[in-house]
Formats: sequence, structure tokens, C-alpha cells
Amino acid sequence: MQNMLDPNPRLRSEAEWRALLGGLVESLSAFTGLRFESTSWFVSDDQPGHACASNCVNVRGVVNPALRLEVCGVVCVTVNFGKAAWASCDLLLFANGKRVLGPGDLDFVFLPYSEAGWSSRGWVQDETGEWESHTTDARWRST
Repeated sequence: MQNMLDPNPRLRSEAEWRALLGGLVESLSAFTGLRFESTSWFVSDDQPGHACASNCVNVRGVVNPALRLEVCGVVCVTVNFGKAAWASCDLLLFANGKRVLGPGDLDFVFLPYSEAGWSSRGWVQDETGEWESHTTDARWRST
């Protein structure tokens, strides 16, 4: 994962993206203390001449089985070739499959990744409305 945030990487294959994202999921589990499972992948081979590559994996982890609390989200890595690369994770909380908002009705927990590892910005507002339609955990149910 040392070269993951390199804005000038060589082109990666789908398999390489899966391995890279899988390593991020493992490190996310270590950082949060929750065991995350990958539920689906949005990965593809990098294409010569394209300006960017963005690959993601949906993740799910159990917070408390007795209370049926789970956290679901997405881990993504984006490379704007020659300019910048970044990785992050958005995590949403669910109780018995239904979305639960955070303090002050904040929408999700945002975790950026840097060369130093994961950090947490805590609960944040969904300013783009990306997660608004996800009122259940259906997206993250294993197929």
C-alpha cells in the first residue's frame, strides 16, 4: 500500500485494485476495531489515456449483534493521474437494517486515509445527498 497515494502510478489491473482495496479494508478493520467484510466491488482495469481512475468496495461490519447494530459503507481510492490521489471511507449506521443518523442528525462517519493511515473526521453532513436514498442496508447485503 506504500504507493497507493502516488499520483503517477503505473496502470493497475482489476485484480491489483481488488488487492489494494482488500488491504485497505483490513487496515480499516484494525483502525476501527470492527471486522469488515467486502460485499461488492466496483473495480476495473486502468485505461491508458484516461485522466483518472476510481475504484471502490462496499463494506459491512457488525457493531453489536445483540442490538442488531451494523455499519455499512464504501472504501474508495481515486487517482487523478499526474495530479493527486486519495482514499477514504464513508460509514453509515444501521439498526435492524434501518438507517440511523448520528448526533444532530448528521449522516455518516467520514474516514480519510493518508500515508500515516486512517483517521476519523467523525459524523458529517451529507452535503451532496449521495447517501440520502440509503434508508436501509439493502445495498450492502451479500449476494
